[in-house]
Amino acid sequence: MTLEYERILPKVKDLVATAVNRQRQLDSRQKEIAQKLTDYATDRDAIARAIQTAQEKTGGKLYAAEPHPAYAHEPLNAGVTAVNLPETAVIIGGDGSQVLPDRHAPYLYYLINIGVIVYYHGRNRAPDVFTRPILEYPGLDWQADEGKFTSANVAIQRDLAEIGVLAATACEQAAQTDDPVLALLDQRLLYWPIGGDNGRSDQKTVYEWIKAMRQVEACHRERGTAYLTGYTSEPGTGAVVNMLRSLNIGRVDTETGEIFNPEVLKKRSTGLVDASLFAAVLQPDERSTVFVNISENNKTFQAQGQEVCFFYLHPGDGKHIARVDIPRWVADDPAVVDQIHALIVDQCKMAYPYVLTRADEIAVILSQDRDYLEKMIAVGMGPEFALRRSSPKQSGKDVTRSGTARFGE
Repeated sequence: MTLEYERILPKVKDLVATAVNRQRQLDSRQKEIAQKLTDYATDRDAIARAIQTAQEKTGGKLYAAEPHPAYAHEPLNAGVTAVNLPETAVIIGGDGSQVLPDRHAPYLYYLINIGVIVYYHGRNRAPDVFTRPILEYPGLDWQADEGKFTSANVAIQRDLAEIGVLAATACEQAAQTDDPVLALLDQRLLYWPIGGDNGRSDQKTVYEWIKAMRQVEACHRERGTAYLTGYTSEPGTGAVVNMLRSLNIGRVDTETGEIFNPEVLKKRSTGLVDASLFAAVLQPDERSTVFVNISENNKTFQAQGQEVCFFYLHPGDGKHIARVDIPRWVADDPAVVDQIHALIVDQCKMAYPYVLTRADEIAVILSQDRDYLEKMIAVGMGPEFALRRSSPKQSGKDVTRSGTARFGE
């Protein structure tokens, strides 16, 4: 049965009108923030004072950013051109895919597949590619398996596997070459489980993530060549926006007409994102200056020596903006950041890093792969279990959604 559009048409019209008005309001607010970026482009002292005040007013729970001191010569409202592209380098991209557990199936499992590509920049050598499949299933300890076979946990395990395999590969490559080794992750470095409750399980996950980051740092300290980055396309964060909004403390808020409430700086401003701000600033292949993330989560990373910094990047297509995360131990060396910037730009000839595109292709689990795996499981379990069907609910959905059965027709 198709959707009765006439029943929701009035709501659609209202949605359109509301969306247009919201966008106009957002454009006005974005223009004001952009002006602050220009007004304070070189006034690092004023920004530092505003951040300090915001920290005090929010009880240390500020969500914002601050310019990295090593880049004081870079105006906030100007792009930085890519320079110092290494003649040779090793660039590693990693990504993952998964088959989620199906509680309606006769057997329970989940499958994660990590795809990795090792790209030899500047060398006449074909890339190396490999995968790391991970199959998990319940054991005999029912209590120990509690909570493991949920989509949320599978997503976490996939994330940990991605950075774990990437870190190990980076260290393996660093031990074999004097070239820069850049490990590129297809997501943020400042990791926190989505939907987490900040409880013990979240903390354990974050420490596992940080462990992989520290592994790359250890290789860097030993060899001087390994670096870790996180690449986020179309980021929705607003740390720089909040940095600029902190300059409003003690002043009248143009949105409300009242004295600016610093409590709003504890979270991202609705609708205002850094990417929109820098889309008007950066030209193709340029990056912003480097910022240090200020947040409750980054305090955990900082305590483990893995404080996360970032810069914004125009990857060369339209007004699309990406965010590149780097650990503080990378950000502290501007020459290394120049190399990373240039290598990523070189990868973005199609406006997205080649190694991440290929890693995604390598990692994907095709439907025929899943079907073959399930046949293997069914045969291995034997006729007694293989003949067990999916739940009636799932069987009904499979039939009605296939488009091959219509009762009464």
